[in-house]
Amino acid sequence: MKKKILLACLCGVAVMASQGAIASSLKVRGGVTSNSYALDRTSAAGVTTNLVDTTYGGSGLGLTWMSDDASIYLDYALSTGSGTYTDSLGTWDISRTDNAIVVGSNSMGSTGIATNFYAGWKNGTTKMGWTSTQDLQFDVNGFIFGGGWGIPAGGGAVLLNLGMGIMSGQYQLTGAAANEADMALGYSLGIGYTYPFTQNFGATVDYKLSGYNYTFLQGTTSEWSLAEKFSTTGASVYLKF
Repeated sequence: MKKKILLACLCGVAVMASQGAIASSLKVRGGVTSNSYALDRTSAAGVTTNLVDTTYGGSGLGLTWMSDDASIYLDYALSTGSGTYTDSLGTWDISRTDNAIVVGSNSMGSTGIATNFYAGWKNGTTKMGWTSTQDLQFDVNGFIFGGGWGIPAGGGAVLLNLGMGIMSGQYQLTGAAANEADMALGYSLGIGYTYPFTQNFGATVDYKLSGYNYTFLQGTTSEWSLAEKFSTTGASVYLKF
């Protein structure tokens, strides 16, 4: 969901499945990303304030184990990024880290289109400057699931991906008590293209959009919320062993 590394994995699986041959069971990948991130807070009174809306660069690494026929796989993905944002008080640092581990299955249709389903666990941490003496940290984690289609095209494959997540969140300012959110239901949408230059080496480009809304309790009767939205454009290469 930033699950863009999951998308890179699915792109790689889709193109291999579309070609009908998996020569090895281990694949590693790495690449760079351009990310946008926005966080809006809506108070108990219904007033919405944009906390951050910025873009920054990042990188991603991943490792995928696949069965010999590529019908089952296990994937681990790590993505990181950092940059700055500016508000009325000044310019501050921001960073984001995501980890995800998923298991999935692939099947090949008679038309050559590969279908994929996956489920797993993801956690993410956003750290950002708040004032000269306080930082804000927003942690999320939860269950993710989804699927996609790998469509052979131009010697590679186009992948369309749809995903959802059931996430929890924790919002904390330096020196203050943490605020725990209720469970949040979110989405991810993605599209990518992957191309194998050789049997064991290839490249992937992809785009993913994700969003979640977290609700917090203020006192005993009032609620406030955080709306998190981010997108990632990535380019990566992979090697099979």
